[in-house]
Amino acid sequence: MKILFEDKHVIAVEKPQNCPIQRDQTKQRCLMDMVIDYFEFECGISNPYIGLVHRLDRHTGGVVVFAKTEQATRTLNAIFVSHFITKRYLARVEGRPIEGKALLVDYLTVDSKLNKTNIDVYTNPSAKKAKLSYIITQVYETEQGVLSDLSINLFTGRQHQIRAQMSHLGHPVLGDEKYGSKWPNTAHVSMALWATELKFDTFGKHYHFESKPPESGIWLIK
Repeated sequence: MKILFEDKHVIAVEKPQNCPIQRDQTKQRCLMDMVIDYFEFECGISNPYIGLVHRLDRHTGGVVVFAKTEQATRTLNAIFVSHFITKRYLARVEGRPIEGKALLVDYLTVDSKLNKTNIDVYTNPSAKKAKLSYIITQVYETEQGVLSDLSINLFTGRQHQIRAQMSHLGHPVLGDEKYGSKWPNTAHVSMALWATELKFDTFGKHYHFESKPPESGIWLIK
């Protein structure tokens, strides 16, 4: 875990890939455990308060912000719910989208048994609107085929939103087998999705956090 910023209200950290935000059935050490250990063992704070205000999938790395007080948690929750925030991601996808930049609007439902998000129709009362925009920033010609890096601006925060919408577009995220990735030698490694930027205003401040994926693993182009 890498600390990006800290003040009396928030702590921003860089979440490693393949690490859950909270403890789950795997009982793997999670990001919240790492933050708690930092406060307890490096700062000498017993039973520190950590407020969870947003999440990333286990396989997604990048910027995560935690609140340090109950009031900060309420404030940040309101900001995330109201979407008065900028959230950008880097997604490396299979193939090259026809349009160099586009706005995608879909309606999503979640299959809780399969833990998978599906594209649905807006007339389904259970479907939730999902909106993102992307721009192609890099294209790679490899022996296995074409890969594209997309800078994604996420306007809504639905479960598996980027993964589902890019798969529906015909360009699944590299390594994301659940949503159709068939790229060789990526099985059970990870997927190429990273939370690169988070911006919001509160507590009389402008907060701006950035992170880049490592040049290794799923991100290494050979």
